[in-house]
Amino acid sequence: MKLQKSTWILILGAILLGGIVYVYEIEGRPQREATKALENQLFDFQENDVQSVTLKTQEKTLLFERNSQPPAGNSTQPKWLMTVLEMAKSTPTPTPNQTPVAIATPPSPTPTPNQTPVAIATPPTPTPQATPIAPPPETNLTKVPANEAYVVFLLDQMVKGKGDRVTVDPRVDYGLNQPQATIDVKLNNGKTHQLILGKPNFNNTSVYAIADPTTQAKRSPEVLVVSNNFENAVNRPLSEWKQPEQQNPNKK
Repeated sequence: MKLQKSTWILILGAILLGGIVYVYEIEGRPQREATKALENQLFDFQENDVQSVTLKTQEKTLLFERNSQPPAGNSTQPKWLMTVLEMAKSTPTPTPNQTPVAIATPPSPTPTPNQTPVAIATPPTPTPQATPIAPPPETNLTKVPANEAYVVFLLDQMVKGKGDRVTVDPRVDYGLNQPQATIDVKLNNGKTHQLILGKPNFNNTSVYAIADPTTQAKRSPEVLVVSNNFENAVNRPLSEWKQPEQQNPNKK
């Protein structure tokens, strides 16, 4: 039995449609998944591409550089070296104001007709001297081994971090004019990236941020919300950024 022309057209259309669905669902799925994974990605570099990281907070400025020295013999060289560029000077706690003690002023003697009053000079009020604060010994620009785990954790947030754009509201203080941290990354190819971290959002689940503000010079920088893991990655005491001393197992 011969099929009618219209029937062949329907069969060919079904085959063609099935091929399109196959290409879209099977062949195009990996590409769509890769595109989705890069959606809202903050940066497009990998950890191995990073040459140095400069972390500036309100308390300190630290420089982390990848160690280029090969290991000597059986020694293990640290992967990252840290330099303390700046430490905030601590402000001495002011002494509570003391209530001034009233001192009775002796009565001025009545001068006799032939006696010239003697002017009594008032001693000058001493100017309070500020106690000089010695700069911390860490600010001597000496490179020390850095804690690799914490440096890698910070870079992992930069590499895998995503940001969702928020609508800027002039009534909201995003904390970006006085950021809690600024992270500058320099890559092996000379390119640089910057992330500015502001205040947490209203429920402390995210942090306001700006990524690469210099590339947005011709327009208002986009305010993003990023993971609050960034706060854990940058807010560490100086002692934790240093590589812990390895204990000698033979030492009792």
